[in-house]
Amino acid sequence: MRQTLVRTVLRKEVVGLARLTVIILAIFLFLLEFGYRADAATSGLLDQLSYGLVAAAAFVTLGSLLRTYLRGIHLRKAELAWFLAALVLILAKPLGMETWGGIYRWPHLMFLFFFVFIELSRLELGRNSVLFNPALLFTASFALLIAIGAALLMLPNAATRPLGMVNAIFTATSAVCVTGLSTIDVGKDLTFQGQWVLLLLIQIGGLGVMTFTSFFAFFFKGRNSLEEQLRIRDIANTSLGNARSFITQVILFTLSVELVGTILIFFSVPESIFESFGDRVFFSLFHSVSAFNNAGFSTQTLGMYELPFRFNYSLMWILATLFIFGGLGFSIIFNFSRYSKLWIIGHVKQVITGKPCERHPRLVNLSSRLALQVTSMLIAVGTMAVMVFEWNGALAEHTTWWGRFSTAFFTGVTPRTAGFNVVDYNNLNIPTLMITLLLMYIGASPGSTGGGIKTTTFGIATLNIFATARGRRRVEYGGREISNVTIRRAFAAIVLSLVFLGLSTSVVASLERGHSLLPIAFECFSAFSTVGLSMGITATLGSTAKLVLAIVMFVGRVSALTLLVGVLRQVQVTPYRYPKEDLLIN
Repeated sequence: MRQTLVRTVLRKEVVGLARLTVIILAIFLFLLEFGYRADAATSGLLDQLSYGLVAAAAFVTLGSLLRTYLRGIHLRKAELAWFLAALVLILAKPLGMETWGGIYRWPHLMFLFFFVFIELSRLELGRNSVLFNPALLFTASFALLIAIGAALLMLPNAATRPLGMVNAIFTATSAVCVTGLSTIDVGKDLTFQGQWVLLLLIQIGGLGVMTFTSFFAFFFKGRNSLEEQLRIRDIANTSLGNARSFITQVILFTLSVELVGTILIFFSVPESIFESFGDRVFFSLFHSVSAFNNAGFSTQTLGMYELPFRFNYSLMWILATLFIFGGLGFSIIFNFSRYSKLWIIGHVKQVITGKPCERHPRLVNLSSRLALQVTSMLIAVGTMAVMVFEWNGALAEHTTWWGRFSTAFFTGVTPRTAGFNVVDYNNLNIPTLMITLLLMYIGASPGSTGGGIKTTTFGIATLNIFATARGRRRVEYGGREISNVTIRRAFAAIVLSLVFLGLSTSVVASLERGHSLLPIAFECFSAFSTVGLSMGITATLGSTAKLVLAIVMFVGRVSALTLLVGVLRQVQVTPYRYPKEDLLIN
């Protein structure tokens, strides 16, 4: 009888209902905690609610563990560790290790935040072919995150003044799409809680919602079905066998780089300009996350153009390194890191044993080589262009050659989706602005936190142009022939982006007749490529124009080609072919 009762309590439906109840109450707690200003009595009730929800979450986790044990499946270590963490938080109160309303409250909230995130990652999307479509799944995840972010930013405790729905949607879209365009002053219009919301939107949006949910699902869901791994393979653009390890490496690498960036930024900024140690730490963390994710958001009114930071050249190089790494793409970074690791180990063995190094042919794949070469070329072109056209212009206020070179390097690199500015773009010369437009349009590398048409797309298009000019029937690079599918996708992405940019610029220009065409085109290119640079007209735009730019940012982040792939039905291979015929094109 007792065993029957236990099995009834541990049924999947019962545990699922309890889990859903805890999730709903935890979300309600977050809204009350961060969205509204509570008095002392209400704060005490929230403390009790948070403690009760941690206890309920512990029982839900325990029920899941017991169900796993009764079914004869090995216990999941990650879930067991999660239960032990909840147990520590629960026992801290009777042992007198807690302080209600003080530091102990935050571990409760952090535990519940990750609990909700982990449990939501358990949700099944079913085997519906429409929902399984990676393109639609990728697009829908961004749309959902934008909606949640906008709702959070509209809470009373998130801002120092009412933002309004349009500004909240625009800011949330800009954060999730890691753009950096802003109609508000982040440092003045958002409270500390609002800035944390913005920071989380940048982090989750930069890496992708599916990356985070997949990471937690792999460790806490306990199942690695073929369907799940296929979904992650398509989203992460990796092989089936490496899907799990790739997601783990992305998360750990991102957190490690952002931690190192936070430490370096902390020691590169003077202590005197901050009111407290905590402000200095948060400034460092915010800008490290914003830089690595190529977001371009800053807590300063004028961004890095503020006087305390405009001449801080060490800070420029730290930020530039962060967003260059973020814009390279995780596949490329891991590819070259593996090559470097084997190269170092091989040469160390050669020195010790005297044996020649092992050869690893084709270890660095073609995409990595092309992306790195195009990236290096664009960095060099951008830096040289700024130095040539702005040496006696925007760079003139820097009195040393090192200062001018550092500023030119930063300004030449940031258009490739980073969004930070150390110069006033209203004062730049026309040639510099035109090159900036081109750099923004090309953007970062595939699989990165940046936008644009991607460096490989630009490289393939360039190779195809030269191959056509020379009369070659094939496009070749690095001893390999580039497939026709790759070339077609590259030119489809270019054509779609140009058409969309033309339409968006025309629409915004028709809505904002008080601005000239160049600032509007600059704004649209910046939004589409998720760069975040502006000539200062973002906040002055009307509500309709802001919503149009929000759509441009969204399409630029998920890419117009991805939207088409998700919407249009994929045609199966047909058993026939039509006769070929050449057309006149010039």
